Amino acid sequence: MRELAGQAVLQGRPELAYDLSGALISRDSNDLNAQLIRSRSARDLGYTGKATAHAKAAWALSRTPSEKYASSLAMAQALSSAGRRTSAQLWLRRAVHHAPSDALKARAARDFRYVRSQNPWSTAFSFSVAPSSNINNGSRNETSELFGLPFEFQLEGEARALSGVEVSTGFRARYRLMSTPTRRRDLSFRVSHRTYQLSDDAKDIAPDVEGSDFATSSVFAGISESHALSALRAQARWDLGIGGVWYGGDPLFHYNRAGIGLTKPISKDARIDLGLTREGQIGQGRREDATIWSARLGYDLTAQGGDRFAMSVGLTRSSSDGDYLDYTQRDLSLRYALARPIGPALLDFGVTLSDKNHDRSAVSMDGRDERSIEASITAAFPGLDAYGFIPTVTFNAERTDANIDLYETENYGIQLGIRSVF
Repeated sequence: MRELAGQAVLQGRPELAYDLSGALISRDSNDLNAQLIRSRSARDLGYTGKATAHAKAAWALSRTPSEKYASSLAMAQALSSAGRRTSAQLWLRRAVHHAPSDALKARAARDFRYVRSQNPWSTAFSFSVAPSSNINNGSRNETSELFGLPFEFQLEGEARALSGVEVSTGFRARYRLMSTPTRRRDLSFRVSHRTYQLSDDAKDIAPDVEGSDFATSSVFAGISESHALSALRAQARWDLGIGGVWYGGDPLFHYNRAGIGLTKPISKDARIDLGLTREGQIGQGRREDATIWSARLGYDLTAQGGDRFAMSVGLTRSSSDGDYLDYTQRDLSLRYALARPIGPALLDFGVTLSDKNHDRSAVSMDGRDERSIEASITAAFPGLDAYGFIPTVTFNAERTDANIDLYETENYGIQLGIRSVF
């Protein structure tokens, strides 16, 4: 009877499979295969509540990886059919984790991508811990010249670089309002918080300072839309949003943002990306208002072996009555990601060069000029995959040279985190 019920499912006869599996369960409610067949046939008949209940019963009976894989898939399929796609994605991650072979793992990951594409909701959490030699972006120097005077001033407290540990958390969500083959509109929401724990050395340098004094929180809500331009074989987009930033627990500024962009493939493996953004910042407390225009040109290439190369150049112009917010900045970023691991790790290399110029400065009659270089190496460990997540370690190094000693900085750090592999 169990064999006949299974064949009925495969032959598209869910009524027969439902009745036969029901008889098997009446005989023995611990019949795992009967619970799986009844869940599948109930789903095919539109009985999504019963499909979920029998998949849950199958999961409770599962002992081996193969059984847990099969019952996880059954639960995911039942939940997806009921419109509960976010819950279905969680069960598909469970199926990935218990998959008894690479082929079945790939199948579950493929099903996850499909359900995600059909889900109007998308959510993601982030968490990282990052020891750093300079959590406050303080000067690497102990003294500094001011106003071109022929002697130096001693830098103390938080003007100096303070070492410690950064703890960062974040949440983002997206809701798809509309989707067609050529057009998509999304609502998005993001919130993040970053705080610090000072090292003993930092406490000696700045005894009156706490790590929470440098804590940063932000919130953002926006709407975006993309359009496929068939004539240009490109995709255009626009976005609007509002948000706010808090520093040390106090409001720093509120802002509104508008942007447009264009992405165009230039070959089978390469594309270019253009973007233009305007941000209006409304300062809180003693902070000045600012208007910031940013333009960026990017190029992405996927090599034949799967390695990825990305390059972008950007120009930013900020206008403000505040000397420190009135500047022009140019930057060049390069990134190379390997498709195959070296030993246990997948490696991703990045470097960014930037030049920043302030026409005016409160501490110098010659303005303020800065040149920065930032390099990073990220190692991800696919062999430690758990539910589709793998640990990552990022090594960062950053140095800024300036015509004013106060703004010369160095920062070395390690960031520990996790990321999804699909």
